[in-house]
Amino acid sequence: MFARSAIRAVVQPSSRLFSSSASRNFKVAVLGAGGGIGQPLSLLLKSDPLVTSLSLYDIRGAPGVAADVSHVDTASE
Repeated sequence: MFARSAIRAVVQPSSRLFSSSASRNFKVAVLGAGGGIGQPLSLLLKSDPLVTSLSLYDIRGAPGVAADVSHVDTASE
């Protein structure tokens, strides 16, 4: 079984190409953003340079957290 897949790998070049500089884009969703843990976690994640997109979700809505996060000046959305 392994021999067959090894032969396929040699005969058919892989469609995936690996680069030396990996893209560092992370989309993060915080569930429970209006809670006692979610709010500071959202602020910490917003300030992280690796996070490119931050989505906040909560059952009762999180308008206060969204306002707090919007004041942090970073490149993430």
